[in-house]
Amino acid sequence: MRTDEKVRSTSGWTWVRIVGLMAVFAALLAGCGNGSEVGSGDRSADECPVPDDGAGGKLAEAREQGFLQVGFANEVPYGYEGPDGKPTGQAPEVAREVLCRLGVPELRGTVVDFGGLIGGLNAGRYDMIAAGMFINAERAAQVSFTDPDYCGTTAFAVAEGNPLGLTDFESVIESEARLGVLNGAVEDEYAVDSGVPDSQLSRFSSTPDLFDALRAGRIDAVALTEVTVSEQVKDLPGFEATEGFVPVIDGEEKLGCGGYAFRKENEELRDRFNEVLNEMKQNDEILPIIEQFGFSETSVEKAKETTVEDLL
Repeated sequence: MRTDEKVRSTSGWTWVRIVGLMAVFAALLAGCGNGSEVGSGDRSADECPVPDDGAGGKLAEAREQGFLQVGFANEVPYGYEGPDGKPTGQAPEVAREVLCRLGVPELRGTVVDFGGLIGGLNAGRYDMIAAGMFINAERAAQVSFTDPDYCGTTAFAVAEGNPLGLTDFESVIESEARLGVLNGAVEDEYAVDSGVPDSQLSRFSSTPDLFDALRAGRIDAVALTEVTVSEQVKDLPGFEATEGFVPVIDGEEKLGCGGYAFRKENEELRDRFNEVLNEMKQNDEILPIIEQFGFSETSVEKAKETTVEDLL
């Protein structure tokens, strides 16, 4: 072999080794995330030591088996399947951190239409709802809620320029707009209580179905939380989100705040979860987890000042 050929061959081999080492180094860095990244998955048992607190019931069972099963509605950004197939989004990621501190390293998910979440919980298909579910009296009669970890306003997804001038539910009535809502969601309740006639309402079982109908022109607008609407219209050319608003019904503002739901018989688990959740709220540990999903400091601060009793 000529000397210059040997040099080229050796240099090429060295470059391959360097590239390989860089790839390994990048993989190691990726594995050292803080646990709040989208689709970051669960923790190891070593990362989530079991507190010596004498817990029993469902929490003791979850610690023993190493996971808790949760229900979510596959709705961005509240709770949906990440790239790795694991539940992620605002609610699962906060729940994952709370459960880790309670000694439960893994969160397993079951996807359910939003309107079926409470029924599935009470049927024992999973042990907690982690879907950003708004807290209200009707739901609280069926399940036990934690205090909220976020509060949010309502908004509409509309055609660019908002041709019907939608700003609140009263404007929906005046414009005779066809409004799409998620079956079982509070926006359906807000619309009905605001006087929107049933002839103007179309109910859908999932968020993708809602936006498919909007894109196809079968409805004029979608009513959901401002965070959801803003996230959905990002990739929907020709549509925009209206400014968020707080519905006023019978002269009372209806600020929506979301929390986590448990079966009534699992109130010990709810109480333990709530205790850690409130510690995280007071220590300003919620926003760093959920801001990647579009949540603001305002939504977290409002929740910090609000309890489940306030909402009921």
